[in-house]
Amino acid sequence: MSMDIWHLMSYGCWIGSALLLGWMFMDFLRVNKEHDEDFLLSSREGHDEILEQERMHAEERDEAKGRTV
Repeated sequence: MSMDIWHLMSYGCWIGSALLLGWMFMDFLRVNKEHDEDFLLSSREGHDEILEQERMHAEERDEAKGRTV
């Protein structure tokens, strides 16, 4: 029984898919262990980062104009 390249590629893709699924599951367990559900469901951490970036850009604009905040 001879296996052509397409069968080998098909098996390789299924193996790759299984490995990716396993990696995603392990990452899910790790993240779920490190953070509680309230943190994972909140959007404040992204909002805080945007506010910090806006503050930094405002400071840079003020410094460029010769003023300090």
